[in-house]
Amino acid sequence: MTGPVHVRTRRWNPWYWDLPLAAVAAMGAILLLQANRPLFLGFNRLSVYTGDEVWACVTILGDALIALMLFLPLVRRWPDLVWAGLLTGLLATLFVHGLKHPLHLGRPALILPKEQFHVIGRTYYSLAFPSGHAATGFAFVGVILLHLSNEWRYRLAGPLLALAGLISLSRIVVGAHWPLDVLAGAAGGWLAAVLGTFWARRWPWGSTPTGRRWLTLILVGCALYALLLHGNTGYPQADTWRHILALLCLCGVAYQLWMERRSRSGIGSDRIGVE
Repeated sequence: MTGPVHVRTRRWNPWYWDLPLAAVAAMGAILLLQANRPLFLGFNRLSVYTGDEVWACVTILGDALIALMLFLPLVRRWPDLVWAGLLTGLLATLFVHGLKHPLHLGRPALILPKEQFHVIGRTYYSLAFPSGHAATGFAFVGVILLHLSNEWRYRLAGPLLALAGLISLSRIVVGAHWPLDVLAGAAGGWLAAVLGTFWARRWPWGSTPTGRRWLTLILVGCALYALLLHGNTGYPQADTWRHILALLCLCGVAYQLWMERRSRSGIGSDRIGVE
């Protein structure tokens, strides 16, 4: 006589699937109501109330290089998080460019008369769908949230998701993307975070001493490039903001490396004193 059979069931994890499903549902509603253009024109006017500089500074946070650079202060203490972020960034890039080039859809500047909407920064005409900046914003916010404990996840979910939402909204305000582009980018970026987190846990190279060293070098390189060479963001209004962020990230990791070296020197001195 055999005992009862226990069937393992996987519980639905809302942190994995709810946001992409909500984004896809919103895309369906926009298509059904033919609201893509009216929503774009409505949101695009927000710069009237804030000025162009605010949205330029927000939108560059969705630049993949800038987003990677912002992980630099975390690399010494949480290398597993940064490793997941790097994998996520690669997956998000594959998702975005795997759709952008085959679809080759027109941006608002190609479809609408220029007097109907406002453009901040460079004018883009093609490769609209999906939004790479929206994908980057939700990818890196997703990685952070998926690495937090439940307590901290619920505390920080609101501010971090609001930040990703603002980055995505900025792509409409600067005149670069349609709402459908932004929603698709958000969904793809979040799914990239889920997969990147899963792979980072299965292959924890970033937590090894070698991985930690290489991650630090890669992100320092990103910060130096953003500080000295990266003048091609398309948003000159945000150049000062970009330089400030790069300097803060470099100073943050420099301080951590100095503290690590000091700690090691202190341990060595203690041992000599004991002997």
